[in-house]
This record gives sequence, C-alpha cells and structure tokens, in this order.
Amino acid sequence: MFSRKDFESYCQQLFSDFPWRIHLYTPQQNRIELGQGKAHWYPWPLEIRLHTAKAERDFRRMNAYGLVERYLAGEVDFEGNYQLLSAIKAFVPIKLGVGQLATNWLKHRAFQTQDRARNNVKSHYDMPQGLLERYLDRRYMAYSCAMFEDATLRFDNLEQLKRPGLGENDRYDSLEKAQWRKFKDAVDFIAPAEGETLLDVGCGYGGQLEVALRHHPFGKVVGWTHSSNQVQHGRAMLEDFMDEQWEMNEGDYRQDERIFDHICSTGMISHVGPRGLKPYVRNIRRRIKTGGRYIHHALMERYSRVPLNRQVGIAFNKQYVWPGFHWFTLGEHIRLLERNGFRVVRVLNLRDQYSKTITAWYERFMAHEALMRKHMGDETFRAWRLYLGAGAGHYSGDVNRVYCVAV
Repeated sequence: MFSRKDFESYCQQLFSDFPWRIHLYTPQQNRIELGQGKAHWYPWPLEIRLHTAKAERDFRRMNAYGLVERYLAGEVDFEGNYQLLSAIKAFVPIKLGVGQLATNWLKHRAFQTQDRARNNVKSHYDMPQGLLERYLDRRYMAYSCAMFEDATLRFDNLEQLKRPGLGENDRYDSLEKAQWRKFKDAVDFIAPAEGETLLDVGCGYGGQLEVALRHHPFGKVVGWTHSSNQVQHGRAMLEDFMDEQWEMNEGDYRQDERIFDHICSTGMISHVGPRGLKPYVRNIRRRIKTGGRYIHHALMERYSRVPLNRQVGIAFNKQYVWPGFHWFTLGEHIRLLERNGFRVVRVLNLRDQYSKTITAWYERFMAHEALMRKHMGDETFRAWRLYLGAGAGHYSGDVNRVYCVAV
C-alpha cells in the first residue's frame, strides 16, 4: 500500500521527463505538481482530479483506458490545458489491459460493408444539427482538416478562432476561410477543362461541391454521404446553381457505377476499416478516367511498433466517438495507390493545420458548454470534450493530402 509521500514521489518520478506542467489532485485534495514546468503556448497547467480510490489506483498503474472510463463516469476530471493529454503517451508508459485489447481488436477488425458504413456515419453525424453548427465552421460545416494561412497556435489568437467568419472573403484567418482554402486547393489542383465531372466521396455538407462550381467550369459535380443531415443542408447550399450541375446523394458511393473525370475524398478514407483501404483504392480507380486527377486526403498513423488498436486514444475514439474508423501509415497509402493505378505527384503534411483546426472546434464547443451538456447528456459531452480537447493544439498523428493522377 502506497503512503501519501510514496505516491507523490512515485508520480513525480513517473512524469520526470514530461516537459510541461500537470497538477494532480488526489481524492484527499492533496495537490501534486508533475512535469518539468516548461512554457507551453497555452499557459495553464493540465489539472487531473481523482475523486475515488479506484481512480487513484488506475492512475498509479497508468491504466489509461480505465482512467478514461472513470472520467466518463465522473470519477476523474480533466481541466485546464486539455492539449497536454495526448502528449503524455510520448513521455510516460501507459497501457491497455489484456481484456481491453482483446475487446477492441475483435470489435473493430471488420470490413466496412455498405450497411456498416451507413450505421457508423449516422451514429456520429446525425446528432441534433444545432450542436454541430455550434462548433464546426458556419459556412461549410466541414468536418476535416482546414488549411489556415498560418498554422501557428498562439494563446492570444484563440478569440479569433472562435469568431465565426463568412469564408472566402474574411479579412482574418478564420476557420471558415481556412476550410474554403482547403476546398479551393483541391479544385485548383484538378484544374478541369470546361464541362468535366467531379465525384466527391464522403462529401459532408457539400462544401467541396460548392467551391468547385463557384471557381471552375465543371459540367457536373456529384457528392455521396450516408448522413441525412448533410444531404438536407448540402442541397440547400447548392440551390444557387442549376439543377443539372450537381447531385447530393444519400447513400454509399459504391452504388454509383458512373465514370468521372476527376475524384476527391477528404477525410472519408479514415473510415474504410482495417481491411478496407485496398478495396477502396481499387473502387476509386474504377470510377475515374485515365488521366483524371484525384485528391486522397486522410488521417494517417505514424509508423509505430505498437499496433494501432493498442493505443488508448484510438481505442477510446473507436468506442465512444468514431465507430469504424482506422488509420494506415503514409507508406501503406502510397503503396496501394501506386499499385492500383495512380501516380503520386505530391504529398502535403497537414499535421499542424489539423492541430489548429481541432483547437478551433474545441474552443467553439466549450463556448457552448451548457447547451452541449443539455442535449448530449453528461457522458457523451465528456467523451466529445476529451476527443476534441486531447487533439487540440497537440495532435499526435498525421494528416496527409496526397495529389494523384490516374494512369
């Protein structure tokens, strides 16, 4: 049995290499200062409050998944600098239990059938629309990495990230303008000849389709999503254009056997499941003309000896936030693209851009905390706060934008 003094010494040794400040509060309200205390762009420490003896036990054992589940139950609270949560694993040995590993491996190894993909998307996106509108950008409601003029995070810039903009013509580096810039980047790369067609796989609310029609002479743009919310709002956004110029479809892109001049997919690729990347790339190649341009944009895993499903953040997100998602390394993506009919012409790493994007989402989410708690319920609110907060400012994976030509 650890004495108070022994527990404090143990924790301080455990976090001796951690660069920034953590304040740990025991169930007896004793405060233990952890980490080296170096400056961080967000100036407050991370506060971890343990309310029960079981929570203290899980912290001592670094049973991270157990701590997360106790957090969802209210036995642990995280406050202050949420951005440090995802940084802990780089400095402190954390683990998943054998039972947790087995459960997560069995639950999430399945291939993404059309039915499974539809259910996974609806479980996330078909929540009350008013909640999504509070923290996504107000112009396009894009749920993928934006491209800011400056990806640097500064504490004095947080109010600007929270301030809703209008998009293309904003005079400051708003989230709305950053999402427009991402969509514009894609269609500028495609640079279509007049009348050519575009398929957007996993088109969200249709922002890519709107920017494509507004800035280039596409003959027709077509989007597919499983979300009823997205189809309804996307069709309203595209009403300014002639009916024959666009389609916004609810369903699976695999239902559509047409061949398109160009294709883009922004973020959807992370949801094809652990056995779905190769079939996905082959499906895309069947639907694009030779010489067509393709944007392949995805969250990706950095190479690690630790399998993806053994990482606590991944296990948590698959269980509580993003059912059905899976990451692959950049090397795996490139290999499958090149072996299945694409030539890669450019790769752009957007990791810092994604950190800033999630920071904007988190700040907007927390600006409406009372509303979110009311409509989500406490456990779901806590899960989403952890998902957004842990990625904000310190995203530990990669986001890569791969520019391809079909050969």
